[in-house]
Amino acid sequence: MTNTPRKPSVLAQYMTDRRSLLKGGAALGAAGFAGGLSMLDIDQAFAQDTVELTFYHDKTPWDDFFIAEGDAAEKAIGVNWKTSAYGDTTSYQAAVLSALPTSDTPDMITWWSGYRIEDLYKQDVLEDVSDIWTQGISDGNLVESLATGFTFDGKQVAVPSAASYWVVFYNKKVFADNAVEIPTTWADFTAACDKLKAAGVTPMASSQVGRWPAFIMFEEMVLRTDPDFYDKLMAGQAKYTDDTCKQAMTTWKTMIDAGYFTSFDTDLFADAPGQFQNGDVAMLPIGTWYQSTFTGLDMVPGTDYDMFIMPNISDSVTGKVAIVETGALAIAKNSGKMDAARKMANWWITPETNTDWSNKLGDAPFNPKSTSENAVNASLLKTLADEKYTLHQRYWEASPVPIVEGAVDFLAEFMLDTSKLESVLGKIQDLADSEWEKRGGPAAATPTS
Repeated sequence: MTNTPRKPSVLAQYMTDRRSLLKGGAALGAAGFAGGLSMLDIDQAFAQDTVELTFYHDKTPWDDFFIAEGDAAEKAIGVNWKTSAYGDTTSYQAAVLSALPTSDTPDMITWWSGYRIEDLYKQDVLEDVSDIWTQGISDGNLVESLATGFTFDGKQVAVPSAASYWVVFYNKKVFADNAVEIPTTWADFTAACDKLKAAGVTPMASSQVGRWPAFIMFEEMVLRTDPDFYDKLMAGQAKYTDDTCKQAMTTWKTMIDAGYFTSFDTDLFADAPGQFQNGDVAMLPIGTWYQSTFTGLDMVPGTDYDMFIMPNISDSVTGKVAIVETGALAIAKNSGKMDAARKMANWWITPETNTDWSNKLGDAPFNPKSTSENAVNASLLKTLADEKYTLHQRYWEASPVPIVEGAVDFLAEFMLDTSKLESVLGKIQDLADSEWEKRGGPAAATPTS
């Protein structure tokens, strides 16, 4: 997708306001031009009303949404942004990494959270926004626990750009046609999968296309076997070769061997949406951000599809746990428009902005005061709050990048040949040992909330 040309709304508003000012001809002629007010003065007055930031992101399907939010910010706080959307993540990373240390930096960027943003912190190219977090928490606009994914040495280096929760989406018609109830225990879940498979429906979509999807079931299996172990594993305080991890992988192996998943060459974006809509696949475990794929097929949230949080595997896990993913909106330390950028960051986290933004995305808001017009998201947020779920950071951001990047390739190897369970875990642990040694030892192991 190419960059969307900026809409003429700002210019059109400027021209309208300029004409309105000039209509007061008599008064302006007497008090304005006679007093030395020129057309240039008028133009400069309007030009000074808005500060335009440069803003880089790699989410091309959202570019129109970002532009709309910029226009809304202009009306609210006098700050807008000129977006530059990159369709390829690798190109985006290269462009941002080369620009941030220079004076030719974008003012604001989107990035990833957790260990994915650690390198930018170490390079000292991001503005410290701890004061924005402090005020946001005090105002009830930010949840303190979410700061974990943006905090290094006690400092926050970004605010959330968005938040997604990892759930299991299910086709409501498929469940109803096969008399499948929403599972609340692991036994219920496997029984549902068996029932669907017997009816000729593939229980779940799964993939290794693009590499990263290989971690989806891994994180679910480990977290739902032992949440404390999951946090320790992410921090290097536990090992991939420990019995708990082997137990989690064995559960996953049983599911693969039982035929619960689609072929692993299924593309989650090209293939899975149609399979899900047509009822060939009943469930899809993924982040709530994926809903725009369903709504793009005219599927109605709460009517055509809904979601549940995967049940815990071990009976000893009594607490409710869920996985959260947060994106980052950061300010470049070398920005020449720092006041305006900080003003934009403060405005971004307000309830009104976050409500509008999350509804545009069809995703859940991160601001507790925000609301969702999506029935599935509204129900999820109520469930998370009422049932006091503990949130754990998504695997992709929760552990050092060299470990995760290597692990997804080894996990894909396991998906294709489950007999390699122990050898795969050994390979990942070798990566982990090497990385934690470079870091001087394990990190602190804490859930997001």
